[in-house]
Amino acid sequence: MIEMASFLQRCSIVKRIPVFSSLHWFHIQSIARKSELVHYKKGDLVSRRGNQPDFVYFLASGRLESYSLDSDGRKDGVEFIHRGMFFGIISALTGEAHSETFEAINDSVILRIPVPQFKVILKKNPDLGIKFSKILSQRIRSKVTKTDLVRKSSIISIYSPVAGSGGSTYALNLALSLYNETKDRVVWVSIRSDKPPQHQIFSDLDEVRPKWKTEPRNLAEIVHDTEAIPEIILKTDLGIDLLNVVFDSQDKQLVGHISQFVASFIDQYRYIIVDLPSDMDDIVMKTLSQSDLIYLVMARKREVLDVGRAVLDRLEENLRETFNEEKVSVVIGGVSSHRSMSEETVKSILDYDVLAFLPHIQTKDLAMHMDTPVISFWAISSLSQYSKMITRISRRISGVSVGLVLGGGAAFGLSHIGVIKVLEEEGIPIDVIVGSSMGALIGGLWAAGYKSSDLEKMALEFKKKSNLVKLIDLVFPLSGLISGKAIMAWLRSKYGEKTFRDTRIPLKIVAYDLLHRKDLVIEEGSLVDAVRKSISIPGVFQPIVTEDQLIIDGGVMNPLPVNVLVGDDVKRIIAVNVLQSAQDVINGYQKTQNELKKSLEIPFLADPWIFIETRFKFWINKTFFPNISDIIVRTLEASEAVIADQSARQADIVIHPDLSGLNWFELYNADVLIARGEAAAKKHIERIKDIIKKKS
Repeated sequence: MIEMASFLQRCSIVKRIPVFSSLHWFHIQSIARKSELVHYKKGDLVSRRGNQPDFVYFLASGRLESYSLDSDGRKDGVEFIHRGMFFGIISALTGEAHSETFEAINDSVILRIPVPQFKVILKKNPDLGIKFSKILSQRIRSKVTKTDLVRKSSIISIYSPVAGSGGSTYALNLALSLYNETKDRVVWVSIRSDKPPQHQIFSDLDEVRPKWKTEPRNLAEIVHDTEAIPEIILKTDLGIDLLNVVFDSQDKQLVGHISQFVASFIDQYRYIIVDLPSDMDDIVMKTLSQSDLIYLVMARKREVLDVGRAVLDRLEENLRETFNEEKVSVVIGGVSSHRSMSEETVKSILDYDVLAFLPHIQTKDLAMHMDTPVISFWAISSLSQYSKMITRISRRISGVSVGLVLGGGAAFGLSHIGVIKVLEEEGIPIDVIVGSSMGALIGGLWAAGYKSSDLEKMALEFKKKSNLVKLIDLVFPLSGLISGKAIMAWLRSKYGEKTFRDTRIPLKIVAYDLLHRKDLVIEEGSLVDAVRKSISIPGVFQPIVTEDQLIIDGGVMNPLPVNVLVGDDVKRIIAVNVLQSAQDVINGYQKTQNELKKSLEIPFLADPWIFIETRFKFWINKTFFPNISDIIVRTLEASEAVIADQSARQADIVIHPDLSGLNWFELYNADVLIARGEAAAKKHIERIKDIIKKKS
């Protein structure tokens, strides 16, 4: 709606718009007379694509995004408009319809000038035309070179419905982690009410809670002059900036200004962490409504979760169509040792997915007492599980998460170990692993805590073929040649009773439900059971049969499950394809034929043992190959290779070891397979490093 702002208010806003800031006061007044102020709520459209030019717009406060819609109705070519920027000028000068839609992503105030009046302003101020031309040229160059003049800032609100659940500890550590992972500008804004919290629990490790050493600023005194906020922000050696404010809970006028206050940090900071008080009043709700991400931090106690469930209901009611699990995440705090309630019970009470169950912070996790002139707190060791999980969340927020996809390929999958070895040696961070078939087995072991050297030792056990025979428990081949009981015993010896919650790296395992013809992405429960489902190669292993599922090898329809991470919004994906290419097969066949031909040419007297061995192998191959299992596996591999090649296009890096001259069942060639995986990874390592350094 249009606000009848005073002439002096409009003059003040015109003066603060960069393109006008150097003009003489006389010209400032002239522009103010020809302009008007309009307020837009979050989600309002300022201008639609295809509309005829009516105004030139200047953003006075808030934040907008511009975009067009693709054929599926999804936003395309999104750019962000921050305070002081302008738009609509090209349409105004050419008379053409707007080519993009502009939408408010925060409550915003826009100074707009009717097109005829804007043309008069340019005619009277020729230098302004030159300024506009330079800025527009810079924007065009940024589009051509795909560089961002303005990246999207993120307003991230942390809210604990019950005080003492660990919200402030989470907020501070998230802010520090975002800075450490991105080196972008981060500000932590602590907002507190002047009244004591209605709901509160007491942590058993209170020293981890950050404590302010300076008096908070009165929000009412600064909210009307957001231009002065940069002067009161507190600087520290922590890498992040700080601001501590308190508000009068009875001051109803603050609600109308809180949006402008929160948005005032957008121009200076990439991440704005807003730490909110626990009582859900209008100021808290308004702040949450302006946020890009909301983290609800709760303790694992029934009374806390009941309050949290009520908060989720209220948020859903107020945010309406913008409410979703990508925006509103639940985190179970890690500052209290309440362990009487299982994770399943927590989820059932909340009836909502939980992003993270933070590990309990113990005294041994406290690394160093940080005592600055502004704030004091105990730094939590980077080696603690709490810090590792916070780091993982911050990497996801900042778009620097690295996902590793390990594909299926039977024995060829042992080359994954060589790839992992190189990733470990080069210190490449992996935030999530997705595995299918043998990729699930190898990836699961790595995620469970084994190092590449441990994996290599396990694999080399099968160079001794007698160890391989121990895994084969033949059954009458109604649904598979091998029952899988021996495999299960081997898996239990390695995984024990570990579940997905016990992994040091988040893990997703892909199997396939043949009855319903769909992928199964397994993320919880027993690791042994999940891996066994994913390696059920048709014709070799008996499938897993449940009441309503027939589960087979995940690689049958998804041999390289990159799509799992694309759907999970992971921005950097390394995929390892261990299926033989057509050229691998041709090269291997030619190599085998050449070796056989040479061996058959050796006369008996020259080398009796080679003469006998060669002919025995020839007789075995002719008698038993191809057999039904070999035919099935090779047929599956042929189709899987095509699917994997298509899936690989979605990854940033695809590592494909040279697998020529090898067979799908040759676990006894583990050393060769590992070496080839290692060689392939080394060829890509510099590009991998470039990819993970690139900012989102």
